[in-house]
Amino acid sequence: MVVLNHPRNIHSNFQPFASTNFNPVTGENRRGFEFSFDAIEVVNSSALQSDLMLAFHDWLALLNYGYRVTAVGSSDCHDVSRYIVGQGRSYVICDHSSPGKINVEEACRSFLKGRVLVSLGLLTQMTVNDKFGVGDLATNLGELMRVTVTVLGPSWTSADRVELYANGVKIRDQKVETPVSPVEKSRVTWIIPKPAYDVHLVAIASGPPVNRPCWPIPKPYQPSSRVWEPRVLGATNPIWVDGDGDGKFTPPRAYAKEIVQRAGTDVTKLMAELAKYDEAVAAQAASLFPGAAGIAPSGEIETALKSALQHVQRGFAAYATTLPK
Repeated sequence: MVVLNHPRNIHSNFQPFASTNFNPVTGENRRGFEFSFDAIEVVNSSALQSDLMLAFHDWLALLNYGYRVTAVGSSDCHDVSRYIVGQGRSYVICDHSSPGKINVEEACRSFLKGRVLVSLGLLTQMTVNDKFGVGDLATNLGELMRVTVTVLGPSWTSADRVELYANGVKIRDQKVETPVSPVEKSRVTWIIPKPAYDVHLVAIASGPPVNRPCWPIPKPYQPSSRVWEPRVLGATNPIWVDGDGDGKFTPPRAYAKEIVQRAGTDVTKLMAELAKYDEAVAAQAASLFPGAAGIAPSGEIETALKSALQHVQRGFAAYATTLPK
């Protein structure tokens, strides 16, 4: 397994996910070749970002492009005087009946399938219809889906927010006021319509930082802002929802390629097709459609966008922010 560590940090004058190397909306590698890593750090407690969600958005963009990349957390402690060992960590789902004899091959298979939970003080778990868990393909679904998120944590942490993302777009945001118990911080259930297309679901819970000397969250050592708002958090890897019912998962970019191929150069047809999907598919289509890829949208596209649905407008607008000024 190959893990891309802290992709937003600069080492030897190189930043893997600098704007010249990576498109943070579409997940494209601007250096040309296809990425080949299996996992990416979204939490590194010794190298946090000023924006704690930055690495998560990068990872979600990779998923939208079509990469099956597992999100991981780590503490990256080079010593014990500055950082807390194990503060950021990954929990791999596997047989733990004999904790001293974990089956390494099973753990590796589980890791590659995305059966991993990312923690920085909280542990977030998620199911769809009480049947499908993290790393699963949720199939044979009805018109409505029951998404249940459970947030756990030690007594000295708390959660005040639970968010649900579909294809990287936040679709639910639940404030948490009273913990269920000292260990179970929250249990949230949403009943949501099953989309007519495939989506990956990710749940992220967060809460106020631990201010005690026993567990301080360190400031970024390569900050991008003087503002620092630490949070404890816990995130899942995706549950892959088979919305179109074909028994497999199709990422947003694959849908966008089919749509652009069908539309040809017909902007009106493109907008009508994208109306059936979401913002993530629209952003991918913006990067692929002739006249939009690599340059500012043409007048024809701008005109068509004025009457397009809002999620289509947001997708094109998001892609436009990544274009050279």
